[in-house]
Amino acid sequence: MRHFYFSLVFLISSCIGEGTSVLPSSTGAINEVVVVIDDPIWYGDSGDSLRQSFSSEVPGISWSEPLFDVIQINSTAFSRIFKSHRNLVIVQKGQQSKVYFDTKTYAQNQWLCIVEYQTIEDLPKLLGRYAPIMAYQIGQKEHQRYTDTPPPKRQPEALSKGFNLHLELPNEYKLVLDTNRFCWFEYSPPDKEIIKGVFVYEYTSNSSFNSNVILSARDSVLQQFVFGSSEGSYMTTERLYPPYISTYTYNTLEGLKVKGLWKMQNAFMGGVFVSYFLNDTINDRVLVIEGFLFNPGEDKRNSLQELEWVISDFKIQSSN
Repeated sequence: MRHFYFSLVFLISSCIGEGTSVLPSSTGAINEVVVVIDDPIWYGDSGDSLRQSFSSEVPGISWSEPLFDVIQINSTAFSRIFKSHRNLVIVQKGQQSKVYFDTKTYAQNQWLCIVEYQTIEDLPKLLGRYAPIMAYQIGQKEHQRYTDTPPPKRQPEALSKGFNLHLELPNEYKLVLDTNRFCWFEYSPPDKEIIKGVFVYEYTSNSSFNSNVILSARDSVLQQFVFGSSEGSYMTTERLYPPYISTYTYNTLEGLKVKGLWKMQNAFMGGVFVSYFLNDTINDRVLVIEGFLFNPGEDKRNSLQELEWVISDFKIQSSN
């Protein structure tokens, strides 16, 4: 046994000696980015593109929340504690002006971008071109991290049978309402003032598929099924802040993604929501998958992002 133990230690030590040492785990909070760039560059014209791309407002929220939380440090402060950060951008002088992604990362599951510039005059154009790409890639990396280590999930039978829909929800979401046309799941812990909810419903497509039509349909359905605690109150779309609407496709089907605010009509309650409207012409319906959040006094970005990740991972099952 002692011979086996020392042989194993020798084998591991040999591997480490050959340059295959294990990287440390990445650190930092979700949507947090460390940018290693010296102050004169960061606060000058060259840093404008990075600041604008990383600090742009999250759409669909009534107050300003940045896309990312940025920690900017000078190159002289770039110590070991920062090298393992989950999202890391390094701007430094080099032999040529070039941008590198994910090369020789300092930590496991790290997103790394190195921007090298030959002259300071090269930086504005270089960062102007790549800053939006960086922001997109960081968002995709955060989504991947969630997908790689998701919370325990299950496939609700009500969605399979009622909507031919595969959509796994975290186990903490409990069924609130199940009708032939409307399903409502919710996470609402008794010791916290937070509600995360998921609606799945459908309606017959008998008119144009555009923002006005789908929002009117949304309000009509929610008025029927989602009531507040006071008499005569129901959920509806807050129109004082126009929703942010974008297009998407599922296979060959046309879809609209909506981010906006909801409120309880005739009551004092509201929050944010994200919805996927799919014009399912194959099954002659509009399928809606929606996540809503009630979390008063707290930032909404991360929770809304997680809801979006949950509801976007859906598949329409064959009806055969």
